[in-house]
Amino acid sequence: MQMNDHFFMQRCLQLAAEAKKNGKTAVGAVMVKDNNIIAEGWEGESLLPDILGHAEIVAIVKAIEKLNTKDLSLCTMYTTVEPCFMCSYLIRETQIARVVFGAKAGDIGGVHSNFPLLGTTAIGRWKKSVATEGGMLEKECLQFLQKVKG
Repeated sequence: MQMNDHFFMQRCLQLAAEAKKNGKTAVGAVMVKDNNIIAEGWEGESLLPDILGHAEIVAIVKAIEKLNTKDLSLCTMYTTVEPCFMCSYLIRETQIARVVFGAKAGDIGGVHSNFPLLGTTAIGRWKKSVATEGGMLEKECLQFLQKVKG
């Protein structure tokens, strides 16, 4: 765990609140480079169509635009929920070095499912695994998600 992990995850929870307020699943994500937030996203943000509008993808698209490169290898992503397969693929393609998340995503997660896209080295162009840390503020993330369902 790095010193500011809790700070960045707290920001993810604030973004998740924005998603919830807009009737979407309570997921928020931030991209960090050099200990600074360079991009943020919340689930269903109008930047992308709903089916693509995952918080992680929104944050990645904004980071690419801000840095003017698809190489995000010096970045860490924080997100309230384990990235799904779609988000995990994009994380791998942009070479994000580290992902910190709160709650597990079950059988569609990029770390804990039967298809751990963030950890595999079986795909030729993905030479090394993404460093991942799950369970960061997990209780808060789960409670937030449960509030959306109830």
